[in-house]
Amino acid sequence: MGESLLIEVMPGEIRAAAVRDERVVELFIERRGRESLVGNVYLGRVERILDGMDAAFVDIGIGKSGFLGLDGARTGDPRPRDAKDRIGDHIVEGEAVRVQVAKDAVDRKGAQLTRRIAVAGRHLVYTPTQKRIAVSRQIADADERARLEGLVRDASEPDDGFIVRTAAEGADGAELADDAAYLRRLWSETDTRARAASPPSLVHEEPPPLLRLFRDRVSASTEEIVIDSPGGFAAARDYCGRFMPKLKGRLRLHSGPGHVFAAAGVEEEIECALRPRVGLPSGGELVIEAIEALTAVDVNSGRFTGRGSLEDTAFRTNLEAAEEAARQLRLRNIGGLILIDFIHMNDETNWNRVLDTLGGALAGDRNNARLIGRTAAGLVEITRRRQRESLQRLLTEPCAPCGGDGRVSTPHSAALVIMRALKREARGAKPGPIVVTAASDVVDFLEGEAASAMSELAAILGRRIALERSPTCGRETFDIVAGHD
Repeated sequence: MGESLLIEVMPGEIRAAAVRDERVVELFIERRGRESLVGNVYLGRVERILDGMDAAFVDIGIGKSGFLGLDGARTGDPRPRDAKDRIGDHIVEGEAVRVQVAKDAVDRKGAQLTRRIAVAGRHLVYTPTQKRIAVSRQIADADERARLEGLVRDASEPDDGFIVRTAAEGADGAELADDAAYLRRLWSETDTRARAASPPSLVHEEPPPLLRLFRDRVSASTEEIVIDSPGGFAAARDYCGRFMPKLKGRLRLHSGPGHVFAAAGVEEEIECALRPRVGLPSGGELVIEAIEALTAVDVNSGRFTGRGSLEDTAFRTNLEAAEEAARQLRLRNIGGLILIDFIHMNDETNWNRVLDTLGGALAGDRNNARLIGRTAAGLVEITRRRQRESLQRLLTEPCAPCGGDGRVSTPHSAALVIMRALKREARGAKPGPIVVTAASDVVDFLEGEAASAMSELAAILGRRIALERSPTCGRETFDIVAGHD
């Protein structure tokens, strides 16, 4: 069964949820002021080379210097590391270099950079520094892979390099040729800007979040795309008309009384994804705990005892846990090293079935999740590419009153909850101004960083919005009174 994509567009934020079989499988949230830089290309200046780490810091003009490792410093096709190969063989201090953001900055770590630039289109990725044709590994059919590779070779020029994206499966020669020509032209414009620029400069910027979402996430298997914003709906229709005409008829503008996430239970899924415990259908549970470089997932049988042996109980619980753990990694956008402690089983056949289930569930992940296997201690090891902040880091921050052991919504998150509530409440309220009472730091955010977004919202609602501070309100509590002078 295909997926539905639900999209909410608010001043200051865009949220989207991919829903399959009435369950949310992936979330996308991007906020004004915290936009992802992944894919942007900069002309940077090498500030410092760290010979002992085989790495460099590059000023790209965003405040914090980006990090360029040895692998990222190489251009051309990736190759095994040579023991004699050093970063100083590829760049020198003070040099101007073209780099692309591969991973966003997280906490104290700057953005991770690469010189192997890749410019994404709908069906293809253009790789000007790598002169080869490659096909996404998620296209499993050998005949289809060969067909696509042949069509792209026909559309290529001698110095071109392309990666065929998963979305290209089933595409015809004209679609691929159009994408190739578009990307070639886009890179030519980027190259011209880079030659004329002085470092640090942005020379290629990724599309806005909504269009990037359509480019990277919508596919032929997407059965319905529901958008709650007339402006966003118009932009989506225009994009589909130009690049995805077959999907134009699947767009729908949400016009119901509630917001688009409410009916599908997405808000509840977001709340659950911020908690450490996740229930399983049989009564077992997952306990998910993340530290900076590692995420641990513990599988418990909970109240489930089953009717068979302990081995049968463990096997059934582990099968459910394998499916749910893979979903939670996508939902929470967890990256890096993940260790899953399944319930102990003696039967190797059962272990193989659990690992096959886990591997199958991870196969649909766009973020390159790799099942490594069982460690000597019996833990199952997974790596998942980290590109952006996890859902927890995006929506919450350490809780000061408890010394950082718990987490609480950020003022940014709390402010956006209020803005969504304003949009919902204003539809059925009496005419007149609206008064919002909230915690002081949340009101500070609404009057400061979110002031322009609040002005946009007030214009959309056609009402004046007054803000009042309350010492009794927690960060996640507020009051809205509408229709009173």
